[in-house]
Amino acid sequence: MKIAILALISTLIFTMTITAQTPETVSIKAGQRKSAAKGRLKIKFLSVEEDSRCPEGANCIWAGNAKIKIAVSGKYETKTFELNTNMAPQSVTMDSWAIEIDSLLPAKDAEKATDQNAYEVKLKVTKLRR
Repeated sequence: MKIAILALISTLIFTMTITAQTPETVSIKAGQRKSAAKGRLKIKFLSVEEDSRCPEGANCIWAGNAKIKIAVSGKYETKTFELNTNMAPQSVTMDSWAIEIDSLLPAKDAEKATDQNAYEVKLKVTKLRR
């Protein structure tokens, strides 16, 4: 009986630890703002500063890079960050949360420039352990 209770408690603690560390994925369109981390953070996708990614269907030597600008509002302040798809930094921290760029859509088109309003970024938000 004691072993069963210990096993149950261990399983619950292990499950809570894993759940607390699972990243939350947030998709934000250019110019929009979304809440993350159960409302503890508000993230606004300000702009794409540069987009030198290899266009779809092209044969490139390097995958290229896209740089985005976001504003993150936490408990006490708002900060502006730049994140990259293939260069550093790809993640930043604020108020014990890590924010990492996961993807940027649409893919680059070789024929025409992408309208700023067409972009959508997918970010991973993860609680950091203290």
